[in-house]
Amino acid sequence: MRRPRPRPTRAILTILFGTLLGQGLVVAVSPLLTRLYAPADFGVLAVVTAIASVLGAGATMGTDRALPVAQDATMRALVLIGIVSTAFVSGATAVATWLAREALAAQFSAPTFADLWWIIPVTTGAVGLHRVATAVLARGQRHGSIAIRNVCQGVGQTMWNLVMASTGALGLAGGLAAGRLAALLGMLRPASLRASPSPHSVRAALSVHRRFLWFTPWSSMLNVVGQQAPGLLIAAAHGSAAAGLVALTMRVLGSPVGMLADAVAQTVAGAIGGRIRAGASVRDPLRRVVGRLLVLGAAAAVVVMVSGPSVFGAVFGPDWTRSGEYARILAPAFALQVAVSPVSQVLGMLGRQSSQLAWDAGRLVLTSGAVVVPTLLGAPVPVVLAGLSAAMIASYLVMLGLVVAATRSVRD
Repeated sequence: MRRPRPRPTRAILTILFGTLLGQGLVVAVSPLLTRLYAPADFGVLAVVTAIASVLGAGATMGTDRALPVAQDATMRALVLIGIVSTAFVSGATAVATWLAREALAAQFSAPTFADLWWIIPVTTGAVGLHRVATAVLARGQRHGSIAIRNVCQGVGQTMWNLVMASTGALGLAGGLAAGRLAALLGMLRPASLRASPSPHSVRAALSVHRRFLWFTPWSSMLNVVGQQAPGLLIAAAHGSAAAGLVALTMRVLGSPVGMLADAVAQTVAGAIGGRIRAGASVRDPLRRVVGRLLVLGAAAAVVVMVSGPSVFGAVFGPDWTRSGEYARILAPAFALQVAVSPVSQVLGMLGRQSSQLAWDAGRLVLTSGAVVVPTLLGAPVPVVLAGLSAAMIASYLVMLGLVVAATRSVRD
């Protein structure tokens, strides 16, 4: 007997509740972490997050994007392909980072990379496996399990950050992998490991979902690069201390945006994926989701722009007031991101993988140029961030237009 489909609002609230418990804990301990760790440690965190997120996104070979629209016959095969490809990419990353460990330490002015190079491949593997497992839960609309995942991830990351604080950068950067591995344990179900896909189903998955496997890894990596490249470029051009201030800004703004966007994205993946498999229209549900998120994001942006510096100074300490000034600059971009990013996956789900790839490449050029050009002209960090904010806003407006166009081309 099939389970009744949960209402979208209830599904979002279920996931969001788990996210608030898990990632809310991460945000709650941020004032303590700023006292336990130096700005340079946050700079290392920014670099590890950027590199591992990019590689982890491509390591799945697009299987995490294909799973929501895949038929039952190829689902397990896609999971196996995602696990094997993630293991391969993680191994290759381990070799590359070991060989380049001294160069990484010099490039980002972070000597700790010479000894902590292994954090990058471990985190890459954790990110890739986490994406595959989450896609399985979203496809089955198992929102309660996704909520448990979120709690486990937040608790695992926070415990690592606090217990390992005496180790410096290892305690901060290692929390990314610790949180995702804890989430995998929370998602693991022994029954799911009993049946293995047949060679025939693997070949069928490779054939049916070839556009995902060819286009989506590059698109996913470019997507993450577009998000992470500004932090890397700022770290390389302005030093790890400046990168640490920006990293805290991104952490505080990005955490609540990520909480809500993740909850909506997982709900959209399951619900819209089911409608696409059934041949139903997706236009009206997406329009309602985007409209509500735009209102919510705009309200939050006003609050940040009014009280950002004073709140950052009071909560994190006077040394971090500048991060609050940076938050003012970036708030409008994050407000638009929370409305558009959860529905951007619909392009690939509707077979528009090439449009998604083109957008990701264009966004990378815009956001990177917004940092590089002002920096070469000698502009200070606030001016660089203003250009970055404008580039992000322009990119998300284009994405919104692409999604609208794609849904209009599908018959009701």
